[in-house]
This record gives sequence, structure tokens and C-alpha cells, in this order.
Amino acid sequence: MVCKSCGSDNVHVEAVVELREKRKKGCAYWIFVGWWWEPILWIFLTLPKLLVTIFGNHKKTVSKTITYATCQNCGKRWKV
Repeated sequence: MVCKSCGSDNVHVEAVVELREKRKKGCAYWIFVGWWWEPILWIFLTLPKLLVTIFGNHKKTVSKTITYATCQNCGKRWKV
């Protein structure tokens, strides 16, 4: 493999696992649904909602493996 910047063939390729949190509810949800749905859940389903809030898995992460190449001469890094 050849570096795109300096033309060297001294390139190191590695696989990197990136962890990302899943996206939370967006603005459209809160404008159209969330402003009335969340309070109704808390009023009528307090105990189950409380249990889900306390013991639920809030930090759901998604892992993705990405391959990067790094030039050992100039230090340029790019996705392969």
C-alpha cells in the first residue's frame, strides 16, 4: 500500500474498534410525542417506569470495526 500524501510504501494497517452510544430521542419526538407521553407514563405507570429507569440499560453502545492505514514516514492516517 502506498501513502497518498508522500508516496512512501512504509504504511501500517490496523483494525480499530470504535464504540458509540446509540442516539437518544430527537427534537421531533419531544415536540410531537414526548411532551405528553412521558408525563402520562410517569403518572399512570409510576412503579414500572421507575423500575425501567433505574434498572434499564441506559448506555447502549454500538461497536464498529474500522480499518485505518497510517504512514510511518509522514504520519498521515486514512480509512481503508
